[in-house]
Amino acid sequence: MARPQNREALASNREKLLNAGEHAMRSKSYGESGINEILTTAGVPKGSFYHYFDSKEAFGIEVARRYHQRQVEYARNCLDDITRPPVERLRSFFEGAREDMKSRQFAQGCLMCNLSTELADERPNFQTELDAHWTALVAELSKCLDQADLSDIGLQHLTPDEAADWLLNAWSGALTRMKASGNDKPLALFMHTIFKTEETKP
Repeated sequence: MARPQNREALASNREKLLNAGEHAMRSKSYGESGINEILTTAGVPKGSFYHYFDSKEAFGIEVARRYHQRQVEYARNCLDDITRPPVERLRSFFEGAREDMKSRQFAQGCLMCNLSTELADERPNFQTELDAHWTALVAELSKCLDQADLSDIGLQHLTPDEAADWLLNAWSGALTRMKASGNDKPLALFMHTIFKTEETKP
C-alpha cells in the first residue's frame, strides 16, 4: 500500500501536469504541446508521464474534463442564484467569461472551442468527450432560460434548449473572432445583441 505522503505526491504531480497541459494547449494547441515540455513546465521528472496517464490523448481528455468541470461549477454559481432575475443571471455568466478573456489579453480563447476545432472531427474519443461537455453546458443554461421570458433576449421563437444551444454557438463564434482580432469587439457585439448593452470596448 502506498504511503499517504506518496499518494499526496502522486496527486500533486498529476495536478501539476494537468495545469501545465492546460496552459500549453490554450497558448498553442494540443498538437503543438509536447510531453517533455509539459513535464519540464510542471517540474515533474521526465520519463514519468506514463505513470500518470496512459497516452497523450488520455491526458488531453483529462485536461478537457477538468476544464469542463470548472466551467459547469462557474455556470451553476451564476445561473442557479434564484434571488436574481433569470436574464440577469445569464448576463452575469457571459460577462464573467468575458472578463476572463480580458484578463488573458483576448488571447488563448476557450479550451473547449479550441479542442473542438482542432480535434473533434479527427479523433472519435475527443469528439465524444467534447460533445458531452457542450451538451452538459447547454443544459445548465437551459435550466435558467426555462425560468426566463425569452422575448427579453429576442429568442422567444425558440425553446429554452434551443435558445441555450444558440447562445453557446454564438458565443463560441465570438470567441473565435476574438482570437483573430485580438480585442473585445466580438464579445462586446454579442453582449450588445443579446442584452442590449450600450458600451463598446476597444
